[in-house]
Amino acid sequence: MFPLTYLRRHTAMRRLGRRLEKTAKRWIYRAVARGSRPARPATSEALHGVRRVLLIRPNFRIGNAVIGARLIQAFVEGRADIEVDYLGTDTTRTLFAGMPLSRYHALSRSMLVRPWRLARLLVRLRRRQFDLAIQAGENSLTSWLLMKTCGARQRLGQRGRLETSYDWVCHVSPSHAHERASSLAASLGLACAARPWLVVSEHERRAAAVRMTGLSGRQASIGIFVGGHLDKRLPLEFWQDLLRELERRKTPYLVLLGPEESAMRTPLESGCGEFGRVLPHMPLRDFLGVLANLECLITPDTGPMHMAAALDVPVLALLQVEKSRKFSPRGPSDSILFQPTPSEVAEQVCTNAVFHDQQRDKASYLAV
Repeated sequence: MFPLTYLRRHTAMRRLGRRLEKTAKRWIYRAVARGSRPARPATSEALHGVRRVLLIRPNFRIGNAVIGARLIQAFVEGRADIEVDYLGTDTTRTLFAGMPLSRYHALSRSMLVRPWRLARLLVRLRRRQFDLAIQAGENSLTSWLLMKTCGARQRLGQRGRLETSYDWVCHVSPSHAHERASSLAASLGLACAARPWLVVSEHERRAAAVRMTGLSGRQASIGIFVGGHLDKRLPLEFWQDLLRELERRKTPYLVLLGPEESAMRTPLESGCGEFGRVLPHMPLRDFLGVLANLECLITPDTGPMHMAAALDVPVLALLQVEKSRKFSPRGPSDSILFQPTPSEVAEQVCTNAVFHDQQRDKASYLAV
């Protein structure tokens, strides 16, 4: 791992970064509030005469990128006459493969030390001559700066301390993160599901199915993602105990790792018995293919939790902090456990498996 990458991922550096960001925001918010005018509430009128839209969501975290993607589908299905571009990040670019975008523009962390690359990005954006720029996520200083410099004729932002700098403002403040895109779309007169969105090709699904089949020829239907961010993470001992519980119940499973969990691979492999297997770290699109083949994903509040929700894969979310409740999936087959023990998780997995089998049998009966 590169030294700068190690520092960026270190817990202490992440907490320091948050404090510095909050301090900088307070000063900028005060400056923006001076001399600004009230914005109009967002309505379908904001799309009048619009032919080219830029959706702005420059967030490097996978979950946040996936949550706002549903807005792309809302525009394509509700206003096919509007050309849609997306401004995201280089690390999340592959998540948008297969989506009906005109162009994807990527912000990179390296632009902080290579400002000429940022200048070229802004030139490309301004040449597109957008009629409307839309803040597709929550208020952030980065997205606000890009909204101001992308050259769009009008800007639509979120409610908050920066709202007076926009032409239009979405005044809806949903209680759940998955409702953010649908609330914004509804204010513009567009239909939008309150769930993240991803596109996985049939080829990716088939390739992942081969990868998931072990030497026994048995394909596990339960995935376990052992990552997590700061206080949302669970210790290695928890996962080792969970693997033992699943082995005792003879439940086939796959352990999935992200780039920050590579050090856990060896101890987790030693905890796997006859019914489990640890998959190595995979490229993001391969990881998506594996998720698409699962019948259930066990995970803390992580990016893969939102990815599974976007693919309609049932999620068993293991939450450690109260604030995670506003991000957890709420589909009919999703479940939540708050600060559970490994045995409680294993018991819930077996309960969910019985329920899914009953639903599958019922669907097969009705289809006959």
